[in-house]
Amino acid sequence: MWCYFLGRAESSQKFLILVCGVLVFWGSSFLSVAFGDSQNYTTAYECPKADIFKNILTDIPFNAVMPITIGGAQVGGMLNRVPESASSDFLCACTDNFGVSDYGLVLGMWEVAYLIELVREPNCSPVLGITLPFGSSNIGSAGTGSADASDIAFYHAHLYSFPLFTMLNLFSDLSCGKSDYMDLDLLYASELDPGWNDELIALTQTPELPLLANKEMVTSCSRDALLSFNEGKTFDELFYCAGAWGFLYPLTGYTSGIGSIAENTSLLAVRLLALLHKRGLLKNTVGNNALCDNDYYSTLTKSMYRFSMLYPTPERGDNHALGEPGVNWQADMRVPPGNQSVIYVVWRYRNCCLRG
Repeated sequence: MWCYFLGRAESSQKFLILVCGVLVFWGSSFLSVAFGDSQNYTTAYECPKADIFKNILTDIPFNAVMPITIGGAQVGGMLNRVPESASSDFLCACTDNFGVSDYGLVLGMWEVAYLIELVREPNCSPVLGITLPFGSSNIGSAGTGSADASDIAFYHAHLYSFPLFTMLNLFSDLSCGKSDYMDLDLLYASELDPGWNDELIALTQTPELPLLANKEMVTSCSRDALLSFNEGKTFDELFYCAGAWGFLYPLTGYTSGIGSIAENTSLLAVRLLALLHKRGLLKNTVGNNALCDNDYYSTLTKSMYRFSMLYPTPERGDNHALGEPGVNWQADMRVPPGNQSVIYVVWRYRNCCLRG
């Protein structure tokens, strides 16, 4: 009908054909969305395949394992990367099941422990290159990018065990160089966690949040941000801060849609670690209490972790501290336009008693 009236009003037949073509295109696009064209949906939300093992020897900055400290002697690396809560002892002793003490040297080193992927599409796993079999219709969003405090992004999160050194048989001859896990395995999926996309449910798991949700506590995070910018470190005492990445709470998948995708997803990665520590699902591996056996600790020790991006653009030269601003590790250039899914390698500092 519209085409008929336009044809009557215009003398040019070419103009009529052009206008009708545009209207037909708009109409077909609207109907595709309204009636759920599965082909268009699949194309728009196609799950990427990261193929993480293809260039694993070059995509992981193995030099980031330094410094290694053995009996107080440092091997390589920069000493300021060692967490302040790390053991400063030289010698250690562990007791076996028969009550016999075994003496050794205190070992400290960074190790690859986990992979965290943040995705917009539920059940999408770039790490595995498959769609996970979890029923969910909660599609995420990177936000609209408008300079508005109400612009919110949402991502699903997956945590994988990734004991790379054990998988490559590195440090496996050491009495304390083996991980709790033996291979790549899915440990957590936010699609199965109702608290990840419901802030009211998340509030019941974080009763301390009302005490932290005020301008004084939020402003105090600037100290953590300055330390991460200048020295690449973080204050463990400010457990509610994530350095330059923002305020840690609430422990959900919602974050600001403004700014760098890399920094926003990094904040969510820290939230995931904090959430799983709070639930008693992740162990503490730093300090004297971790020399003989790792214990579960309900508070996130931020200095125990460092990150390196693996996908879409890997950090091949080094890793970076928790909360370190993106300008220090070229965060913006590592997520090209059109890419929404990211994968981070989680480095963990380990103290243990090296025995014969």
